[in-house]
Amino acid sequence: MELNKEQIQRIEHYLNLKNITYIDVRFEILDHIVSDIESKMTNENFDFETVFYNVTGKWDAHLKETSSWYFGVGFSAPKIILEKAKKSFKKWFFLMPVPYLLSYFLINKMDFIYSENIENGLNLVFQIVTILTVVLFLFLMISKNKKRTTYSFILKTQSLNLLLGAILLIDFDFFNREGYLNPFQVGLLFSFVFGTFIYYRFYKKHQEAIKKYKIS
Repeated sequence: MELNKEQIQRIEHYLNLKNITYIDVRFEILDHIVSDIESKMTNENFDFETVFYNVTGKWDAHLKETSSWYFGVGFSAPKIILEKAKKSFKKWFFLMPVPYLLSYFLINKMDFIYSENIENGLNLVFQIVTILTVVLFLFLMISKNKKRTTYSFILKTQSLNLLLGAILLIDFDFFNREGYLNPFQVGLLFSFVFGTFIYYRFYKKHQEAIKKYKIS
């Protein structure tokens, strides 16, 4: 038994109430719920209202709004969205501290003072990299499509961290007064560059998901 337009709209309203507005997941869930309801109405000969509450009741636990320490307790989403986001982001979450820790450790092991020319040259290179990376990040953040996907949720959770990193890098001085590389500042730069790379990857996934579902 196929559902009519009004019955499908009822299911869509339910998904709206549950904040399932992430297009890469919404259509799949809608299809599952419609199929489940049609199957039960056909096989068990129940009316739409009875089957609707029966099926959606089973989905409630999967659509409950929740948060995760992977993204910070300040960011919440339906559980099914959060689980998909965690699966995509998990390895990057553990890789993110690596550039900072590695560069911090190596710089602390280096016990020599750079000449003034080398110091100025390195400072200039680091400053250029900082500016280019900040510009790229701001461009990605501003230009991403406003439609919601699981990947846009990830981008939202990382935007504040990268903005904070950009602010901390404004100092533009990667050497301390004694002529040594500043391990904190250089580590922060490498971490920011890596974080922007991760941001770009999920930006592309977000744009591809929108293109896949032909939403502009």
